[in-house]
Amino acid sequence: MKLLANVERSAPATQSDLAFDGNLAYAGNYLGFRAIDVSDPESPEVITDFRCNGAQSDVSVYRGLLFQSVDAPQSHGGCDSTGVTASTPGMFEGVRIFDVSDPANPQHITSVSTDCGSHTNTLVPDPANNRALIYVSSYPLGGAALGPNCVRAEDGGGHSKISIIHVPLDDPASATVSPYFLDDDTEWATYLGSFTFRACHDISVFTELNLAAAACMSEGQVWDISNPVNPKFLWRYDNPAVKPENIDLFHSASFSWDGEVVAFGDESGGGGAARCTDPDDDQGRIWFVDIASGDELGSYKIPRSVEGTCTMHNFNFIPRKDGGKVLVSSAYTGGTTVVDVDKLLAGASEADAEVGFYQPGGGNAWSSYWYNGLIFANDIQRGLDIYLLSDKARAGAKKLPYLNPQTQERVIN
Repeated sequence: MKLLANVERSAPATQSDLAFDGNLAYAGNYLGFRAIDVSDPESPEVITDFRCNGAQSDVSVYRGLLFQSVDAPQSHGGCDSTGVTASTPGMFEGVRIFDVSDPANPQHITSVSTDCGSHTNTLVPDPANNRALIYVSSYPLGGAALGPNCVRAEDGGGHSKISIIHVPLDDPASATVSPYFLDDDTEWATYLGSFTFRACHDISVFTELNLAAAACMSEGQVWDISNPVNPKFLWRYDNPAVKPENIDLFHSASFSWDGEVVAFGDESGGGGAARCTDPDDDQGRIWFVDIASGDELGSYKIPRSVEGTCTMHNFNFIPRKDGGKVLVSSAYTGGTTVVDVDKLLAGASEADAEVGFYQPGGGNAWSSYWYNGLIFANDIQRGLDIYLLSDKARAGAKKLPYLNPQTQERVIN
């Protein structure tokens, strides 16, 4: 892998997730988001550095709209808000909606409150009804962030749901919210050994297959989303290596583009501990599961020891036209890694299956994704890194008009 360019962060804020629209990369951060023109990947240009306070700033884009997750109580829903406690009257957590039809001049349309805020958001296009649905994953973070509508099992609740925002494309200001309650047998998560709840951290959808893969703390789940406002639980994937009480949690999910495999990631250590010191243990891995049977196929983590904060984090598959399965993932201080999943599942060692990696000095990669021939990594400290992968694993990759990494719309094989 070769580093083509770095776009330094412009503010001392945590850089978070990414979304792509044409030649633009939208890079979230805890103070807002940036739109970066990457048409020349060796000389990217910041189109806008838009300030709008609130972690996590997970972003999705669709038809001139941008959706920003806010998972830290704010004094109000506007962009000039300040951090407050969840008990503050009129406080806001949820999803902000922006008009980015002119990416150099984003306009805040509205802010939609959701219980427990929005740790992540997943775009579910619904063109038949001229709307976008937003699956909002959230959970009780505890302390000052634990508001009256975000309660733990110890307080008589447990959350046990996601929120679904219904956004009419011709009137996004009139967006509404409905709940989807998790399957009754969803395992309770006792996170950090201190409080108990049921919730999801992140969700990926594959709309042509009418499937969602939900990373729900103690387990992975697959849902039927034929009716996207009322998903139907299909099956769960449990793994004794992934237990929130040990600070291990199902964090992320992604489908292979041929629809055969789902990958569930374990954010071991909660992003704050060294979980890559032993490449052979089960902490901080990505687990590959057969979609048709629910059988575990194998797993992967970076095949070298890293002493710093390290675990597999956010990832996606390269959309290869031949159905080949190659995955790109961030690993915090472990940098960005690329693995030939077909080779791995055929019995190759992790070192032999890894086809590329880059571990920049002082780096801390939050999200690493493949998009249109390049790898983009939003690094907590460094900002946006753009990489070129020089390996045959990239051959035959399809270009996409846009990409929200947690939203796959068409089978590619």
